[in-house]
Amino acid sequence: MVYFTSIKKGIFVISMALIGTSHAAPATSDGPSKTLHSDTNFHNFALPPLISNRTQAVVPHSKTISLNSETENMLENIEWFQELGINYTGMVQRGDIKTLDKMILDLPANIRAASEQNLQNRLNVNFGDEIVIASPGQIDNHKYYAALAATAYCREVTGLGLWTCENCQKYVPDGQVIFKFNSPIADTTGFILKSDSQKTINLVFRGTNSLRQTITDLILIKKDYPPVDGTQVHTGFYNSYLEVADQFFPYIQREIAAHPNYKIVVSGHSLGAAHALFAALDLYQRDRRFDASNLSVYTVGSPRIGDTNFAYYVKGTGIPYYRSVNDRDVIPHFPAQGLGYLHAGIEIWDLPGYGSHVCTSETESAYCSNSIVPATHILDHLTYYGINEGLCL
Repeated sequence: MVYFTSIKKGIFVISMALIGTSHAAPATSDGPSKTLHSDTNFHNFALPPLISNRTQAVVPHSKTISLNSETENMLENIEWFQELGINYTGMVQRGDIKTLDKMILDLPANIRAASEQNLQNRLNVNFGDEIVIASPGQIDNHKYYAALAATAYCREVTGLGLWTCENCQKYVPDGQVIFKFNSPIADTTGFILKSDSQKTINLVFRGTNSLRQTITDLILIKKDYPPVDGTQVHTGFYNSYLEVADQFFPYIQREIAAHPNYKIVVSGHSLGAAHALFAALDLYQRDRRFDASNLSVYTVGSPRIGDTNFAYYVKGTGIPYYRSVNDRDVIPHFPAQGLGYLHAGIEIWDLPGYGSHVCTSETESAYCSNSIVPATHILDHLTYYGINEGLCL
């Protein structure tokens, strides 16, 4: 979301963009990609109509969702830490102060480093069942989808349809790229991957990787979400998703028809995470074969996508939706709650050295990554579970 030409100097060149580095895989911008199966032609495909009973709005609960809005002043955040018995001035300092949509990206130079005891005290606070420690199996699962999301930055995958990258072979050795897609305007990019050994069809979206996508990220205003009355979503995220909806949809339908017992998992990093949620909802809203029994969403470093009504609609679908947040990654706190945005999904907050914590609420909670706002940082957006997001490594 923020791009530094010099991390050391901390100079902003592009702000509010969801990860775009000069080293990321080159954009594949030659228009829509053709299917890797030449015997199929979906050129005149039209999306199926919406299923009316799957597009009903859900009335949000009246309880307060978060104790920490990014747009509240710093004193209120200090009070939150004091309530937990933690000295706010013990948070880690990692560079010059920068702001993004009124959020501090790092702490002042005169703030001393956090002690391990301060951090451990915060993690030991009794939150009941609101926050639990992730099991090794859960961590491995989320690491797997972080690795899968990272492969979308490989040109050999999204450009050539080859499944030969290091993470490709490490995590899905029998993977077959069924279809790759790219839009000519917003550069929305992704692919469909089938694994017979895992009995899974993966739909993966790439994060911000070009100037066109950066422009998409900068469109902060909300628009009505047409499938569900009374809900609104980020204009840029949704419009850029629509550019590829009719490209991938028929191939997913074809694969589920051929493999009805396979799972469908949609994933992505950063901007790709927003596209992933829209895609999963589209599948659910337009084809009865896709529901909570075989459809799920795993995202890493996802920005907020829609308003409170949209978040509760997502929750009401019952589709398993998991959001990984790495340490102090700033992107999950953008756009700000003060602008009317709210996350849906179960958050998995990974704290290097302290394990991963699961906020069990299916809408945004104050107890996971929101507890450290405004002490966020862009660098934590670039690596998840030790896997680089943005470079094809």
